[in-house]
Amino acid sequence: MDDVERAFNAEIGRRVKAARARAKLTQELLARKTGLTRGSITNIESGAQAPPPYRLVRLASALGVEPADLLPGLREPSHANELPDYLADTVASFASAVDRRARDGQV
Repeated sequence: MDDVERAFNAEIGRRVKAARARAKLTQELLARKTGLTRGSITNIESGAQAPPPYRLVRLASALGVEPADLLPGLREPSHANELPDYLADTVASFASAVDRRARDGQV
């Protein structure tokens, strides 16, 4: 894992932790609501573990936020330019899928 990926994962973790605090959930309760372990929540919040897209959607749903709110780069265009191609492509693909679902009334 390179420095950019570590920083990206750490930012996701900060966003999950902040959303969890706003939702007034403990790590244990968030874990139960998402089917994850408390250890996984801890790892995600610390940036040690990046949640795959399906888990990110489950986390967002349990936290009452949009999945895009948990991802750096979707809301800050200048951030997206700093991502390596493989991360930028993943973020763009995820954003496109979320946009399609929103247009279809599935979100």
